Amino acid sequence: MICVSLRAENAQDFLSQMEMARKSGADLVEIRADYLRNRDELLTLIEAKPLPVLVTLRSVEEGGQFEGTEEELFSLLELAASAGADWVDVEWRRYRPFSHGQSRVILSWHDPEKTPEDLSKTYEQMQQIPSDLIKIAVRVHGAEDFLRVLALQKEAQETSTVIAMGEYGEALRILYSRLGSKMTFASLEKGAETAVGQLSISELIKEYRVGTIDSETQLYGVVGNPVSHSRSPELFNQVFSHLHLNARYLRIPLDKPEFFREVVSALDLQGVSITIPHKESLVETLDEVDPEVSQMGVVNTAVAKEGRFCGYNTDSPGAVESIREAAVRRWSHGLYGMKVLVLGAGGVARAIAWGLMKEGGRVTIANRTLERAKELSSDLRCDYIPWEQRGDVFPQVVVNGTRVGMEGEESPFPKDRWKEDMIVFDAVYTPRWTTFLKEAKEVGAETVDGVSFFLRQANLQCRHFLGRSIPMELRRRFESV
Repeated sequence: MICVSLRAENAQDFLSQMEMARKSGADLVEIRADYLRNRDELLTLIEAKPLPVLVTLRSVEEGGQFEGTEEELFSLLELAASAGADWVDVEWRRYRPFSHGQSRVILSWHDPEKTPEDLSKTYEQMQQIPSDLIKIAVRVHGAEDFLRVLALQKEAQETSTVIAMGEYGEALRILYSRLGSKMTFASLEKGAETAVGQLSISELIKEYRVGTIDSETQLYGVVGNPVSHSRSPELFNQVFSHLHLNARYLRIPLDKPEFFREVVSALDLQGVSITIPHKESLVETLDEVDPEVSQMGVVNTAVAKEGRFCGYNTDSPGAVESIREAAVRRWSHGLYGMKVLVLGAGGVARAIAWGLMKEGGRVTIANRTLERAKELSSDLRCDYIPWEQRGDVFPQVVVNGTRVGMEGEESPFPKDRWKEDMIVFDAVYTPRWTTFLKEAKEVGAETVDGVSFFLRQANLQCRHFLGRSIPMELRRRFESV
């Protein structure tokens, strides 16, 4: 059951939003009456409801706007029940017996700041009060918090809905029914959230198709920190839908690599894309890795096979293929003997540098932290230079393997050092046209953007996940956006 949580200052706006929620596929709406300027309008609002409603007056202590007395609170809840509210929300800490007629009661507890240690104890105490559903919503700040909230939802099953607020809780909002919860909460649209981390009803229904997720649904995801920018869910969920597969792809934030196996197991993930900053740190946690992963020391794909997690790298071949094609277009030959400058020394930079060296490229590493550049050059047996000298080596190929350009207008390469005969590759794909690429293109350099690279490596990941490539029509459609 999808409940769209609404906030407005007057009944007219609430009714307009309720109609939009109905058309969007909501099962019910939450009227956040604590936002109403004139709470006398609550009666009119409920009587005119176009679909079932839950009435909530969330207190300031639990992240809402209601500052009234206990008498005012229960008077409004009883009014809502008598007017025909289908559900009413009562905060556990303020609960007292009241007349709610035929309205079902949600007994709720919110901690908008943290995930307390005593979740199970709190749940047990809440069970002592008669209600139709227990709702626990806490702010989750990392994988350890997430795992505790997930465990509680699995334990409580349909007697509760347990919500992990914040980006770490997105998977629970999507998988609520699979995990045993009766209800998930969504916003009407992006920007209209009533709690941090809410997805829009459009995302839940159209992108994730939550109504058809069941115990047989195969789950995949992108694991890293951050993952909010990732377009992998958008792409792979289109692939699964196009191929009529009962599968979903999720965003799984992971702050500490030591929790990787526990998170993967708890969510029963069949495959994952691994992104920054864990591409190097997770190599040792896998049961088995491809020989090339062992050589380069970087993994970006892991697949469950008969109870074992096996690791691969698709960044390296995806990038090399893209740069090789650009070299043929520009020079009519491959990369052998070409002078390559790789900016960065993280997982993506390492994988691409290793692949280009395998092609015969003469690689030099430049990184803001000199020690990291030295370490990578030692591992790969290539050259390195201080970051300040990156514009003085006159490379034929320049690779941006850093996050520079993902936010803001900064470029990791000096604007006055671009040359027409260069090939320029950017691993950043959001935005597609970074300042790095735009400045190179202005002088006539051959550019390879991050979306093209993303699609190539994702296609290789798809082969590991499903044993087949991404349909070409989807690749073309995705690349054209």
